[in-house]
Amino acid sequence: MANVIIKSDERREQEAAVLRQFGGGNVNNSDRENREYAEEINARMNEVKREVGLR
Repeated sequence: MANVIIKSDERREQEAAVLRQFGGGNVNNSDRENREYAEEINARMNEVKREVGLR
C-alpha cells in the first residue's frame, strides 16, 4: 500500500512559486527531486511564518 499525500491548491501554488523563484530548480536534479526540495522549503517557510505571526 502506498502512502498518498493530498495537497491543497494553495500548497501546490506555493510550491510552484518556490520553484519559479529558483528558476525551476537545479538542472542536475530530476523534476521529482526539485519538487521535493520546493516542498521542504515551503514547509519550513510556513513554520517560520507561524513562529513570527505572519499566518
